[in-house]
Amino acid sequence: MKVLILSVSAGGGHGHAAGAIRDYINLNNPDSDIKIVDTLKYINPIIDKVVIGSYLKTIKRTPSLYGKLYTYSEGDYRLATTISSKFIEIMAYKLLPLFEEFSPDILVSTHPFSTEMVSVMKHKYTVNFPAISVITDYYPHGSWLHANIDAHIVSNCAMVEDMVSKGICKETIYNLGIPVKPSFMEKFDRSVTLKELNLNEHKFTILIMGGSLGLGKITDVYEKLCNIKQDIQIIVITGSNQKLYHELTKLKEYSPKETHIIGFTNTVNKYMQACDLLLTKPGGLTITEALICQIPLGLFSPIPGQEEKNAQFLLKNNLAINLSDIDKCIEVIEELLNCPEKLKLMRINCENFSKPNAGNDIYKLIKMLMENNRINNDIETSEKIFQKDSTSKTFFKSVERYFMKTASKLFCL
Repeated sequence: MKVLILSVSAGGGHGHAAGAIRDYINLNNPDSDIKIVDTLKYINPIIDKVVIGSYLKTIKRTPSLYGKLYTYSEGDYRLATTISSKFIEIMAYKLLPLFEEFSPDILVSTHPFSTEMVSVMKHKYTVNFPAISVITDYYPHGSWLHANIDAHIVSNCAMVEDMVSKGICKETIYNLGIPVKPSFMEKFDRSVTLKELNLNEHKFTILIMGGSLGLGKITDVYEKLCNIKQDIQIIVITGSNQKLYHELTKLKEYSPKETHIIGFTNTVNKYMQACDLLLTKPGGLTITEALICQIPLGLFSPIPGQEEKNAQFLLKNNLAINLSDIDKCIEVIEELLNCPEKLKLMRINCENFSKPNAGNDIYKLIKMLMENNRINNDIETSEKIFQKDSTSKTFFKSVERYFMKTASKLFCL
């Protein structure tokens, strides 16, 4: 099978989802030809740099502005959305050579921009490949929802009715979950991991992280944790944030709590499995990974917009505690540590909401859509042949009648 996966490198989640889908297709069908394309970068590297650079600067420096744009784009303020859609429509044309050259059997998109481009391509340029949109959040913002998409993959059942109310056909919505790479499913021994970090396997262990970019008030949260009464130990993953890594390395020298600082790592699952509570910003991929590892969450510094919506989902379903007010961080965490039954229930809820089979389920869906498309194409071809044959038969019958009439007249003479 030939699969074209379109994404955009805004944060880590979209690209990780694309990579996970590729890996599961290869596991199930090693002869597959799979191409992952960073859509904006493919269209124009300068545009990619401007768009992604502006996005990252906005969420770091003025996240409230990003939140307003996120809200307005789904509300009554449609000007920004209209401008964005026109921009995307123009850019979509640039994908035609890619489609013609690679000629995929199916399209998969893991970002709203590329999903809208696929929708435009299928409408304006009669691209007839089946298309899948993998929504990498826990709320269906309108930027994800477009016509001409054959399957929308969602992370939870609450999204289904919301999407139907926004005009998406229910039969195209599949509650399969956000895929994580097969390597994430590897199991690690908690005691071995903690010993490697010179930590105590019997202590309550808290993991702090801020996504691949190390965003959020991680330093503030760490300083609060150092003042918690209970005997805990801490692991912090700073991602690609070198400044944060050096800052925390200095702080831990004077910390009363045993601490291990980790920079960028490809084995987040190893550290999640070794911990009892994860404190993080609620990115879609991080949430998915935490649910699979059955680790309750404490939420801080959500990016206004999609991460706030993700947080609402987690809090509503008792999968997390709210640490948005950093000043109350100590109080909230101490209360949770004093209530082991609540922590146990949160862990059970994480297990119930997790979808560890998402990758394989998405592969099965891809196969089904490809097969349905092949059958439909065969039927259309058969109908065209039948129509052609019917036309030919009509023509020959007319000729036959003409000759019969002519012969009759000649015979009478």
